[in-house]
Amino acid sequence: MDTDLLKKLGLNSNEIRVYLSLLKLGQTSTGKLIKESRVPSSKIYISLENLISKGLASYIMKGKVRLFRPSNPSVLLSLVETMQKEVNELKEKLNSEMPTFMKRFEQDKPAYNAEIFEGLRGIKEFYDLSLNILERGEWMYTLGYPPMASELLNAYFVDFHKKKDRKGVCSKVLFDYDTWFMKKREKRRYALQRYLPRGMHTPAFVHIFRNYIGIMVITEDQKTCIVIKNKEVADSYREYFELLWKIAKEP
Repeated sequence: MDTDLLKKLGLNSNEIRVYLSLLKLGQTSTGKLIKESRVPSSKIYISLENLISKGLASYIMKGKVRLFRPSNPSVLLSLVETMQKEVNELKEKLNSEMPTFMKRFEQDKPAYNAEIFEGLRGIKEFYDLSLNILERGEWMYTLGYPPMASELLNAYFVDFHKKKDRKGVCSKVLFDYDTWFMKKREKRRYALQRYLPRGMHTPAFVHIFRNYIGIMVITEDQKTCIVIKNKEVADSYREYFELLWKIAKEP
């Protein structure tokens, strides 16, 4: 029996031991349960009450003796459905509060700010930030996209672009020459794509949106995103992007 699975359903170690013992013994007394589960008598009733409240156990009275029995294990599936419902409700509440959180996030930051996001997770976090902040019709720009980034982040960006398209956020992407021809590139909704001339390489690539600039380095030894928030710097990077866009090749 996979006890980790039961833990993920919200059962603690004592509850798991009592529940598995109930499945083995069927209808039984607390004395036999204590012996089989090895849960102390001081905690056996708490565990049983918790299992009953979760619908995993019940009891009957036989004279003055209370006998406990397990419920049909299919109840475990209803626990999953309840958890899913709670997660969906939490997600809805979080989405409704997100504009307030983002407003405070924007207001509390100084005019100039620099941070370092470490690892591939940090790079994904920065891209997720751009998707959360931007509204329908706004633009993001990615300058350079080296082959190693394409290999390591391909699955993430497939999902990223699906979310971006659903939100209606627009993008311009300038690929490295070698990266562009690594595989067949599909046209993307709300996205303009070009590739840099042969010989131009960008081991560090840049992602720009609003007042944010992320400079990402992906090598064998380092995966880092340096984030700068400053309007003047972001505007200058966009100007540099547009200059390269003019000399880039169209698919």
